[in-house]
Amino acid sequence: MKLILDNIGLLQHAEISLRKLCVIAGENDNGKSTIGKIVFCIVKAINRYREDLQESKEFWVGEKREEIYFRLREALRHTSTEVLDVLRGIHMSSRHRLNAKEQLASIDESIDRVLALAELSAEDRQEVIALRDEIEAKLDQPEDIKQSIENALNKVFASEFDASLLLQGAKEGRIQLLENDLTLIDLVVTDDRVRLMGEVEPVALKDATFIDSPLILNHHDVLARSQTLLDMDQRRAAPYRLGQSFTTLHTKDLFEKLRTPVLPFDLLSPNDATGAYHVLANLQALIDGEVAYDKTERDFVFRRPSGAAISIKNTASGIKVFGLLKMLVANEFVAKDTVLIFDEPENHLHPKWQLKLAEVLIKLVESGVYVLVSSHSPYLIEALKRGVDRAELATEARFALAKEKNIRDEDRLSDIFSVLAEPFEAFRQMDAEDLRDE
Repeated sequence: MKLILDNIGLLQHAEISLRKLCVIAGENDNGKSTIGKIVFCIVKAINRYREDLQESKEFWVGEKREEIYFRLREALRHTSTEVLDVLRGIHMSSRHRLNAKEQLASIDESIDRVLALAELSAEDRQEVIALRDEIEAKLDQPEDIKQSIENALNKVFASEFDASLLLQGAKEGRIQLLENDLTLIDLVVTDDRVRLMGEVEPVALKDATFIDSPLILNHHDVLARSQTLLDMDQRRAAPYRLGQSFTTLHTKDLFEKLRTPVLPFDLLSPNDATGAYHVLANLQALIDGEVAYDKTERDFVFRRPSGAAISIKNTASGIKVFGLLKMLVANEFVAKDTVLIFDEPENHLHPKWQLKLAEVLIKLVESGVYVLVSSHSPYLIEALKRGVDRAELATEARFALAKEKNIRDEDRLSDIFSVLAEPFEAFRQMDAEDLRDE
Protein backbone atom coordinates (compact mmCIF):
# COMPACT_ATOMS: atom_id res chain seq x y z
CA MET A 1 0.00 0.00 0.00
CA LYS A 2 1.06 3.59 -0.56
CA LEU A 3 -0.01 6.59 1.52
CA ILE A 4 -0.08 10.03 -0.10
CA LEU A 5 -0.63 13.20 1.95
CA ASP A 6 -0.97 16.84 0.90
CA ASN A 7 -1.16 19.64 3.50
CA ILE A 8 -1.81 17.29 6.43
CA GLY A 9 -0.46 17.80 9.96
CA LEU A 10 3.08 19.13 9.60
CA LEU A 11 3.51 17.78 6.06
CA GLN A 12 3.19 19.71 2.84
CA HIS A 13 3.55 16.55 0.78
CA ALA A 14 4.40 12.94 1.56
CA GLU A 15 4.42 9.67 -0.32
CA ILE A 16 5.44 6.44 1.37
CA SER A 17 4.97 2.76 0.61
CA LEU A 18 3.61 1.07 3.73
CA ARG A 19 5.77 -2.01 3.71
CA LYS A 20 6.04 -4.54 6.55
CA LEU A 21 8.70 -2.30 8.12
CA CYS A 22 8.61 1.45 7.59
CA VAL A 23 11.20 3.67 9.24
CA ILE A 24 10.77 7.43 8.95
CA ALA A 25 13.75 9.44 10.15
CA GLY A 26 14.58 13.10 10.33
CA GLU A 27 14.70 16.10 12.60
CA ASN A 28 11.77 17.17 14.76
CA ASP A 29 8.82 19.16 13.36
CA ASN A 30 9.09 17.69 9.88
CA GLY A 31 6.08 15.39 10.01
CA LYS A 32 7.51 12.01 11.04
CA SER A 33 4.71 11.38 13.54
CA THR A 34 1.99 12.57 11.15
CA ILE A 35 2.33 9.47 8.98
CA GLY A 36 1.79 7.14 11.93
CA LYS A 37 -1.20 9.08 13.22
CA ILE A 38 -2.89 9.09 9.81
CA VAL A 39 -2.36 5.34 9.40
CA PHE A 40 -3.72 4.79 12.92
CA CYS A 41 -6.84 6.87 12.23
CA ILE A 42 -7.63 5.24 8.88
CA VAL A 43 -7.33 1.71 10.28
CA LYS A 44 -9.40 2.58 13.37
CA ALA A 45 -12.17 4.30 11.39
CA ILE A 46 -12.56 1.60 8.74
CA ASN A 47 -12.65 -1.13 11.37
CA ARG A 48 -15.14 0.60 13.66
CA TYR A 49 -17.72 2.19 11.36
CA ARG A 50 -20.15 -0.72 11.73
CA GLU A 51 -19.91 -0.39 15.50
CA ASP A 52 -20.68 3.33 15.20
CA LEU A 53 -23.62 2.59 12.92
CA GLN A 54 -25.05 0.06 15.37
CA GLU A 55 -24.56 2.39 18.36
CA SER A 56 -26.27 5.21 16.47
CA LYS A 57 -29.30 3.05 15.72
CA GLU A 58 -29.47 1.76 19.28
CA PHE A 59 -29.33 5.31 20.65
CA TRP A 60 -32.07 6.49 18.28
CA VAL A 61 -34.29 3.55 19.25
CA GLY A 62 -33.62 4.34 22.90
CA GLU A 63 -34.81 7.93 22.42
CA LYS A 64 -38.03 6.72 20.79
CA ARG A 65 -38.52 4.21 23.60
CA GLU A 66 -38.34 7.11 26.06
CA GLU A 67 -40.96 9.02 24.05
CA ILE A 68 -43.26 6.00 24.17
CA TYR A 69 -42.79 5.71 27.93
CA PHE A 70 -43.64 9.35 28.65
CA ARG A 71 -46.53 9.35 26.16
CA LEU A 72 -48.08 6.28 27.79
CA ARG A 73 -47.57 7.63 31.30
CA GLU A 74 -49.24 10.90 30.35
CA ALA A 75 -52.15 9.15 28.61
CA LEU A 76 -53.00 6.78 31.48
CA ARG A 77 -55.18 8.70 33.91
CA HIS A 78 -55.66 5.76 36.27
CA THR A 79 -52.91 3.18 36.55
CA SER A 80 -52.63 -0.02 38.54
CA THR A 81 -49.45 -1.33 40.10
CA GLU A 82 -49.18 -3.88 37.29
CA VAL A 83 -49.41 -1.19 34.60
CA LEU A 84 -46.83 0.95 36.40
CA ASP A 85 -44.45 -2.02 36.47
CA VAL A 86 -44.84 -2.42 32.70
CA LEU A 87 -44.17 1.29 32.16
CA ARG A 88 -41.09 1.17 34.36
CA GLY A 89 -39.93 -1.80 32.34
CA ILE A 90 -40.02 0.30 29.17
CA HIS A 91 -37.96 3.00 30.87
CA MET A 92 -35.51 0.67 32.62
CA SER A 93 -34.80 -1.42 29.52
CA SER A 94 -32.20 1.20 28.55
CA ARG A 95 -29.97 -0.35 31.20
CA HIS A 96 -29.97 -3.72 29.48
CA ARG A 97 -27.54 -4.56 26.69
CA LEU A 98 -30.11 -4.99 23.92
CA ASN A 99 -29.51 -4.31 20.26
CA ALA A 100 -32.01 -2.26 18.27
CA LYS A 101 -34.07 -5.26 17.07
CA GLU A 102 -34.25 -6.66 20.60
CA GLN A 103 -35.35 -3.26 21.91
CA LEU A 104 -38.18 -3.17 19.34
CA ALA A 105 -39.38 -6.64 20.38
CA SER A 106 -39.34 -5.56 24.04
CA ILE A 107 -41.27 -2.37 23.21
CA ASP A 108 -43.91 -4.35 21.29
CA GLU A 109 -44.41 -6.68 24.23
CA SER A 110 -44.74 -3.77 26.68
CA ILE A 111 -47.20 -1.85 24.49
CA ASP A 112 -49.36 -4.96 24.07
CA ARG A 113 -49.44 -5.50 27.84
CA VAL A 114 -50.34 -1.87 28.57
CA LEU A 115 -53.14 -1.90 26.00
CA ALA A 116 -54.48 -5.14 27.49
CA LEU A 117 -54.40 -3.80 31.05
CA ALA A 118 -55.57 -0.20 30.62
CA GLU A 119 -57.78 1.89 28.40
CA LEU A 120 -56.33 4.49 26.04
CA SER A 121 -58.20 6.91 23.84
CA ALA A 122 -58.07 6.20 20.13
CA GLU A 123 -55.88 9.29 19.66
CA ASP A 124 -53.38 8.24 22.34
CA ARG A 125 -53.26 4.69 21.00
CA GLN A 126 -52.59 6.01 17.50
CA GLU A 127 -49.72 8.23 18.69
CA VAL A 128 -48.03 5.38 20.57
CA ILE A 129 -48.34 3.01 17.60
CA ALA A 130 -46.97 5.74 15.31
CA LEU A 131 -43.87 6.08 17.50
CA ARG A 132 -43.42 2.32 17.45
CA ASP A 133 -43.76 2.28 13.63
CA GLU A 134 -41.09 4.99 13.34
CA ILE A 135 -38.67 2.64 15.06
CA GLU A 136 -39.45 -0.23 12.70
CA ALA A 137 -39.11 2.01 9.66
CA LYS A 138 -35.72 3.25 10.87
CA LEU A 139 -34.47 -0.29 11.42
CA ASP A 140 -35.62 -1.32 7.94
CA GLN A 141 -33.68 1.46 6.22
CA PRO A 142 -30.67 0.18 4.23
CA GLU A 143 -27.28 1.12 5.63
CA ASP A 144 -25.48 4.04 3.98
CA ILE A 145 -22.03 2.49 4.15
CA LYS A 146 -20.17 5.41 2.59
CA GLN A 147 -21.76 7.95 4.93
CA SER A 148 -21.11 5.72 7.94
CA ILE A 149 -17.42 5.40 7.06
CA GLU A 150 -17.14 9.15 6.49
CA ASN A 151 -18.74 9.81 9.88
CA ALA A 152 -16.33 7.36 11.53
CA LEU A 153 -13.35 9.05 9.86
CA ASN A 154 -14.46 12.48 11.06
CA LYS A 155 -14.90 11.24 14.63
CA VAL A 156 -11.54 9.47 14.72
CA PHE A 157 -9.57 12.32 13.14
CA ALA A 158 -11.19 14.85 15.50
CA SER A 159 -10.35 12.64 18.50
CA GLU A 160 -6.72 12.28 17.44
CA PHE A 161 -5.86 15.66 15.89
CA ASP A 162 -8.46 17.96 17.48
CA ALA A 163 -8.35 21.00 15.16
CA SER A 164 -4.86 20.50 13.73
CA LEU A 165 -5.37 17.91 10.97
CA LEU A 166 -4.93 20.48 8.20
CA LEU A 167 -1.49 22.03 7.66
CA GLN A 168 -1.43 25.49 9.19
CA GLY A 169 -2.27 28.09 6.53
CA ALA A 170 -3.64 25.55 4.03
CA LYS A 171 -7.26 25.69 2.89
CA GLU A 172 -7.52 22.09 1.73
CA GLY A 173 -5.65 18.83 2.20
CA ARG A 174 -5.74 15.35 0.71
CA ILE A 175 -5.27 11.85 2.11
CA GLN A 176 -5.06 8.90 -0.27
CA LEU A 177 -4.35 5.23 0.34
CA LEU A 178 -3.52 3.19 -2.76
CA GLU A 179 -2.70 -0.39 -3.61
CA ASN A 180 -1.00 -0.49 -7.01
CA ASP A 181 -3.51 1.31 -9.30
CA LEU A 182 -6.50 0.75 -6.97
CA THR A 183 -7.60 3.63 -4.73
CA LEU A 184 -8.54 2.20 -1.33
CA ILE A 185 -9.53 5.51 0.23
CA ASP A 186 -9.53 9.12 -0.97
CA LEU A 187 -10.22 11.97 1.44
CA VAL A 188 -10.45 15.72 1.03
CA VAL A 189 -9.73 17.65 4.23
CA THR A 190 -11.01 21.15 5.00
CA ASP A 191 -11.15 23.21 8.20
CA ASP A 192 -14.51 21.82 9.26
CA ARG A 193 -14.56 18.20 8.12
CA VAL A 194 -13.18 15.28 6.14
CA ARG A 195 -15.05 14.31 2.95
CA LEU A 196 -14.87 10.87 1.38
CA MET A 197 -14.39 10.88 -2.39
CA GLY A 198 -15.73 7.73 -4.03
CA GLU A 199 -16.14 4.34 -2.40
CA VAL A 200 -13.87 2.73 0.18
CA GLU A 201 -12.16 -0.54 -0.60
CA PRO A 202 -11.40 -3.03 2.22
CA VAL A 203 -8.07 -2.60 4.01
CA ALA A 204 -6.23 -5.75 5.13
CA LEU A 205 -5.05 -4.27 8.45
CA LYS A 206 -7.31 -5.39 11.31
CA ASP A 207 -6.15 -2.98 14.01
CA ALA A 208 -3.57 -0.34 14.83
CA THR A 209 -1.68 0.39 18.05
CA PHE A 210 0.23 3.65 18.48
CA ILE A 211 2.92 3.99 21.17
CA ASP A 212 4.51 7.37 21.76
CA SER A 213 5.78 6.86 25.30
CA PRO A 214 6.15 3.91 27.70
CA LEU A 215 5.50 6.43 30.48
CA ILE A 216 1.81 5.84 29.81
CA LEU A 217 2.18 3.11 32.44
CA ASN A 218 3.01 5.75 35.06
CA HIS A 219 -0.21 7.71 34.58
CA HIS A 220 -2.92 5.20 35.39
CA ASP A 221 -4.87 7.50 37.73
CA VAL A 222 -5.22 10.26 35.13
CA LEU A 223 -5.88 8.05 32.10
CA ALA A 224 -8.43 5.86 33.88
CA ARG A 225 -10.65 8.94 34.24
CA SER A 226 -9.82 10.58 30.92
CA GLN A 227 -11.95 10.72 27.81
CA THR A 228 -11.38 11.43 24.14
CA LEU A 229 -13.59 13.57 21.95
CA LEU A 230 -14.85 10.29 20.54
CA ASP A 231 -16.07 9.28 24.01
CA MET A 232 -17.91 12.56 24.33
CA ASP A 233 -19.58 11.92 20.98
CA GLN A 234 -20.93 8.61 22.24
CA ARG A 235 -24.14 9.88 23.76
CA ARG A 236 -24.34 6.91 26.09
CA ALA A 237 -21.11 7.99 27.75
CA ALA A 238 -21.13 9.45 31.24
CA PRO A 239 -22.10 13.11 31.30
CA TYR A 240 -19.40 15.75 31.30
CA ARG A 241 -17.92 16.40 34.73
CA LEU A 242 -16.06 19.45 35.95
CA GLY A 243 -12.35 18.71 35.78
CA GLN A 244 -12.76 15.88 33.22
CA SER A 245 -9.38 15.21 31.59
CA PHE A 246 -9.02 14.61 27.87
CA THR A 247 -6.43 12.74 25.88
CA THR A 248 -5.73 11.65 22.32
CA LEU A 249 -7.45 8.63 20.83
CA HIS A 250 -4.23 6.64 20.41
CA THR A 251 -3.31 7.16 24.08
CA LYS A 252 -6.69 5.99 25.37
CA ASP A 253 -6.71 3.08 22.93
CA LEU A 254 -3.30 1.90 24.14
CA PHE A 255 -4.20 2.37 27.80
CA GLU A 256 -7.35 0.24 27.50
CA LYS A 257 -5.42 -2.49 25.71
CA LEU A 258 -2.81 -2.55 28.46
CA ARG A 259 -5.45 -2.89 31.17
CA THR A 260 -6.75 -6.09 29.56
CA PRO A 261 -5.74 -9.16 31.64
CA VAL A 262 -2.71 -10.81 30.07
CA LEU A 263 -3.13 -14.33 28.71
CA PRO A 264 -0.77 -16.92 30.29
CA PHE A 265 2.42 -17.41 28.33
CA ASP A 266 2.18 -21.21 28.63
CA LEU A 267 -0.97 -21.24 26.49
CA LEU A 268 1.23 -20.68 23.46
CA SER A 269 3.14 -23.43 21.73
CA PRO A 270 6.78 -23.19 20.63
CA ASN A 271 5.45 -24.29 17.23
CA ASP A 272 3.03 -21.36 17.08
CA ALA A 273 2.69 -20.50 13.39
CA THR A 274 2.29 -16.77 14.08
CA GLY A 275 5.68 -16.52 15.79
CA ALA A 276 4.15 -14.94 18.90
CA TYR A 277 5.72 -17.56 21.19
CA HIS A 278 9.26 -16.68 20.11
CA VAL A 279 8.62 -12.93 20.35
CA LEU A 280 7.25 -13.37 23.88
CA ALA A 281 10.13 -15.63 24.86
CA ASN A 282 12.56 -12.95 23.69
CA LEU A 283 10.72 -10.26 25.67
CA GLN A 284 10.57 -12.53 28.72
CA ALA A 285 14.33 -12.98 28.64
CA LEU A 286 14.90 -9.24 28.28
CA ILE A 287 12.93 -8.14 31.35
CA ASP A 288 13.08 -11.37 33.42
CA GLY A 289 9.65 -10.71 34.84
CA GLU A 290 6.07 -9.66 34.17
CA VAL A 291 4.46 -6.26 33.70
CA ALA A 292 0.71 -6.40 34.25
CA TYR A 293 -2.27 -4.40 35.44
CA ASP A 294 -3.12 -5.27 39.04
CA LYS A 295 -6.82 -4.77 39.81
CA THR A 296 -6.19 -4.87 43.54
CA GLU A 297 -3.54 -2.16 43.40
CA ARG A 298 -5.39 -0.38 40.60
CA ASP A 299 -2.05 0.22 38.96
CA PHE A 300 0.54 -1.40 36.71
CA VAL A 301 3.14 -3.48 38.53
CA PHE A 302 6.35 -5.35 37.73
CA ARG A 303 6.91 -8.82 39.16
CA ARG A 304 10.18 -10.73 39.16
CA PRO A 305 9.82 -14.56 39.13
CA SER A 306 11.04 -14.79 42.73
CA GLY A 307 10.12 -11.40 44.11
CA ALA A 308 7.23 -9.23 45.19
CA ALA A 309 5.41 -6.87 42.88
CA ILE A 310 6.68 -3.30 42.68
CA SER A 311 4.98 -0.27 41.18
CA ILE A 312 5.81 0.26 37.53
CA LYS A 313 6.73 3.85 38.45
CA ASN A 314 9.83 2.49 40.20
CA THR A 315 11.18 0.56 37.20
CA ALA A 316 13.58 1.55 34.43
CA SER A 317 12.25 2.77 31.08
CA GLY A 318 13.56 -0.38 29.38
CA ILE A 319 11.35 -2.52 31.62
CA LYS A 320 8.38 -0.37 30.67
CA VAL A 321 9.05 -0.55 26.92
CA PHE A 322 9.56 -4.30 26.72
CA GLY A 323 6.91 -5.07 29.33
CA LEU A 324 4.40 -2.97 27.41
CA LEU A 325 5.22 -4.80 24.17
CA LYS A 326 4.91 -8.15 25.90
CA MET A 327 1.38 -7.32 27.11
CA LEU A 328 0.30 -6.25 23.62
CA VAL A 329 1.71 -9.35 21.94
CA ALA A 330 0.38 -11.75 24.60
CA ASN A 331 -3.18 -10.44 24.11
CA GLU A 332 -2.81 -10.41 20.30
CA PHE A 333 -3.35 -6.67 20.01
CA VAL A 334 -0.05 -6.76 18.14
CA ALA A 335 -0.42 -9.76 15.83
CA LYS A 336 -0.46 -10.77 12.19
CA ASP A 337 -2.14 -8.17 9.93
CA THR A 338 -2.13 -5.45 12.58
CA VAL A 339 0.11 -2.39 12.54
CA LEU A 340 2.33 -1.31 15.43
CA ILE A 341 3.27 2.37 15.27
CA PHE A 342 6.18 3.35 17.51
CA ASP A 343 6.97 7.05 17.74
CA GLU A 344 10.60 7.82 18.65
CA PRO A 345 11.07 4.84 21.01
CA GLU A 346 14.71 5.78 21.54
CA ASN A 347 13.63 8.69 23.77
CA HIS A 348 13.48 6.32 26.75
CA LEU A 349 16.11 3.73 25.89
CA HIS A 350 19.86 3.41 26.39
CA PRO A 351 21.61 2.68 23.04
CA LYS A 352 22.15 -0.94 24.12
CA TRP A 353 18.41 -1.34 24.68
CA GLN A 354 17.71 0.30 21.32
CA LEU A 355 19.59 -2.56 19.64
CA LYS A 356 17.48 -5.06 21.59
CA LEU A 357 14.31 -3.26 20.57
CA ALA A 358 15.34 -3.45 16.91
CA GLU A 359 15.68 -7.24 17.27
CA VAL A 360 12.16 -7.48 18.71
CA LEU A 361 10.68 -5.30 15.97
CA ILE A 362 12.30 -7.42 13.25
CA LYS A 363 10.86 -10.55 14.88
CA LEU A 364 7.42 -8.93 14.86
CA VAL A 365 7.77 -8.15 11.15
CA GLU A 366 8.72 -11.76 10.49
CA SER A 367 5.58 -12.88 12.35
CA GLY A 368 3.33 -10.82 10.06
CA VAL A 369 3.01 -7.57 12.03
CA TYR A 370 3.34 -4.28 10.15
CA VAL A 371 5.74 -2.00 12.02
CA LEU A 372 6.02 1.74 11.47
CA VAL A 373 8.77 3.55 13.40
CA SER A 374 9.64 7.23 13.46
CA SER A 375 13.12 7.91 14.82
CA HIS A 376 16.11 10.23 14.96
CA SER A 377 18.43 7.68 16.56
CA PRO A 378 21.32 6.44 14.40
CA TYR A 379 21.70 3.46 16.77
CA LEU A 380 18.13 2.26 16.29
CA ILE A 381 18.05 2.93 12.54
CA GLU A 382 21.36 1.17 11.95
CA ALA A 383 20.20 -1.80 14.05
CA LEU A 384 16.95 -2.03 12.09
CA LYS A 385 18.84 -1.89 8.79
CA ARG A 386 21.20 -4.68 9.88
CA GLY A 387 18.21 -6.70 11.10
CA VAL A 388 16.51 -6.29 7.73
CA ASP A 389 19.62 -7.48 5.92
CA ARG A 390 20.09 -10.51 8.17
CA ALA A 391 16.43 -11.53 7.86
CA GLU A 392 16.50 -10.90 4.09
CA LEU A 393 13.61 -8.43 4.36
CA ALA A 394 14.99 -5.74 2.05
CA THR A 395 11.93 -5.84 -0.23
CA GLU A 396 9.66 -5.56 2.83
CA ALA A 397 11.33 -2.46 4.29
CA ARG A 398 11.37 1.26 3.60
CA PHE A 399 13.75 3.80 5.19
CA ALA A 400 12.35 7.25 4.41
CA LEU A 401 13.50 10.75 5.35
CA ALA A 402 11.23 13.56 6.53
CA LYS A 403 12.89 16.81 5.52
CA GLU A 404 11.52 20.31 5.01
CA LYS A 405 8.00 18.98 5.67
CA ASN A 406 8.22 16.51 2.78
CA ILE A 407 8.71 12.75 2.47
CA ARG A 408 9.70 11.03 -0.78
CA ASP A 409 8.82 7.41 -1.45
CA GLU A 410 12.35 6.07 -1.68
CA ASP A 411 15.02 4.60 0.57
CA ARG A 412 17.32 7.38 1.78
CA LEU A 413 19.61 5.75 4.30
CA SER A 414 22.68 7.76 3.26
CA ASP A 415 20.71 11.01 3.56
CA ILE A 416 19.31 9.90 6.92
CA PHE A 417 22.73 9.31 8.39
CA SER A 418 24.01 12.59 6.92
CA VAL A 419 21.24 14.49 8.71
CA LEU A 420 21.71 12.60 11.97
CA ALA A 421 25.48 13.13 11.84
CA GLU A 422 25.23 16.93 11.71
CA PRO A 423 25.80 17.33 15.50
CA PHE A 424 29.10 15.43 15.16
CA GLU A 425 30.12 17.81 12.37
CA ALA A 426 29.48 20.67 14.80
CA PHE A 427 31.81 18.98 17.31
CA ARG A 428 34.47 18.59 14.61
CA GLN A 429 34.31 22.30 13.82
CA MET A 430 34.57 23.15 17.53
CA ASP A 431 37.67 20.94 17.79
CA ALA A 432 39.19 22.67 14.76
CA GLU A 433 38.57 26.10 16.32
CA ASP A 434 40.15 24.96 19.60
CA LEU A 435 43.25 23.80 17.73
CA ARG A 436 43.57 27.15 15.98
CA ASP A 437 43.39 28.95 19.31
CA GLU A 438 46.26 26.94 20.80
